Amino acid sequence: MRWQILNKKPKDIISILLSNRGLKTRKQQEEFLNPKPPDKLTAKEVGISLAQLKKAISRIKKAVKNNHKIIIYGDYDTDGVCATAILWEAIYKLGANVMPFIPKRKEGYGMKVTRLEQMAKEGVNLIITVDQGIVAIKQAQKAKDLGLDLIITDHHVPGSQKPESLAIVHTTKLSGSGVAWFLAKHLGDETGLDLATIGTVADVVPLIGPNRSLVKYGLESVKKTKRVGLLSLYEIAGISPQLIDTYEIGYFIGPRLNASGRMDDPLESLRLICTKDKNRAGDLAKKIEEKNRQRQALTEQFVAHARNLWLTSDGKSALIFLQDKSYEEGVIGLVARELMEEFYRPAVVLAPRENHWVASARSIEEFNIIEAIRTCADLLGPHGGHPRAAGFSIEESKIEILRQRLIELAENKLDKEKLKPTLKIDTELNLEDLNLTLYDQLVALAPFGEGNPQPVFASRKVRVVDAHLVGNGSQHLKLNLKSQISNVKFDAIAFNMGGLYNQLSPEKPVDIAYNLTVDEWNGRRRLELKLKDIKIKK
Repeated sequence: MRWQILNKKPKDIISILLSNRGLKTRKQQEEFLNPKPPDKLTAKEVGISLAQLKKAISRIKKAVKNNHKIIIYGDYDTDGVCATAILWEAIYKLGANVMPFIPKRKEGYGMKVTRLEQMAKEGVNLIITVDQGIVAIKQAQKAKDLGLDLIITDHHVPGSQKPESLAIVHTTKLSGSGVAWFLAKHLGDETGLDLATIGTVADVVPLIGPNRSLVKYGLESVKKTKRVGLLSLYEIAGISPQLIDTYEIGYFIGPRLNASGRMDDPLESLRLICTKDKNRAGDLAKKIEEKNRQRQALTEQFVAHARNLWLTSDGKSALIFLQDKSYEEGVIGLVARELMEEFYRPAVVLAPRENHWVASARSIEEFNIIEAIRTCADLLGPHGGHPRAAGFSIEESKIEILRQRLIELAENKLDKEKLKPTLKIDTELNLEDLNLTLYDQLVALAPFGEGNPQPVFASRKVRVVDAHLVGNGSQHLKLNLKSQISNVKFDAIAFNMGGLYNQLSPEKPVDIAYNLTVDEWNGRRRLELKLKDIKIKK
């Protein structure tokens, strides 16, 4: 793994950390350290057109007054489910005739013309999209032709043309659920902040600017939620509510809410987070937990297959492009992510669907995958996404042409150096520089996540005083490390680095990259190092 030291030894560590996150001016740093509460953010600050917001609110209130039939047209991932719940609850509380709709994954992302036709026949007057719609040009035109009013709320990257609709509440500065919460707030309901926080973290959007404000304050709402569905989910996942942070959302809560959409019906997750019946919440949580286990097993199976398939069929291109009739579309995004992380290159994985194929793509920081996909729009059906994650549909006859084009784009953009995983290290420190005061200063930078990673430090020529293997299968290392220039020592944990055990000795100094953590026991706090990488000196 390549190390990239973002700054040499600093005089002021916190200033360096803020600078590394693109916060150069005192004003930017102050706003980051003391973000506004989300309910104080203006439309301009979140990047939403105030005129469009007012149009949307006016039409919703008109629909409530005239008992117009409203559909909240959602999306099946965690962000989409949370966004659907937020807006449905907010409008329902106004006394509206409103129902949520989330398509199953096999139906595909975004609005479908056949659904719009069906909704028009059922007397729907107003459709409000959440977490999708900004590239739905043809669908918006169809809605207009059918006499359906359309309000789009979305956060995805827009295309060169915007859909024709009554109002577009859009920004790339928030998640889909963040946009929904902002609209709900202006409708008089701020109770969905817990769901907006979960959706924001689960969608891996940068936790800077408005997203940081929402999550920093919203984490308390997640911890103190009164939603019996979320509380049941916490219990079944073995999570203590008061300890929930972005990690717990990203690795325990989000994937479970996503599992029902990946495996079967996303409405199960919607019912879970909206129900007020404790017994029903428990039953739904158990059902979703089972779906999550099925999802994990299926992902493991397909990752092993896809890994072997790529290594035997290619193994060297700058972009991984795979298809197989056995793959299920509910998990191909997870398969693409695993391949991208292991081989450090963009990955596109396709699964069959009736008369065409669907794909999920995940990419490294150095390659904008949605930009690449849009250059191939002439080959594709519906497509969309972000620079790091995207999806599309395609006819089978065009897959090989697309594969060649995307690989060529990646080969031209990515040289061998860019295909090496890079560990970004904020700065180098001596072990003597580490203390609880520094740790407490780092906590002020939380919540950590995409765009605001947990600070990573490096220390050189550290002595390994003691080392032993821990964990199931002895796959982890537990170390005691000592400074070369003093008697300062720290315990450290190195997950999944057990293979280095036989190479370690007190005679061989090591360079380490790490996060700072704190172990608390019986009221005492003690610094520990969570190692990201070890380089053994020769």
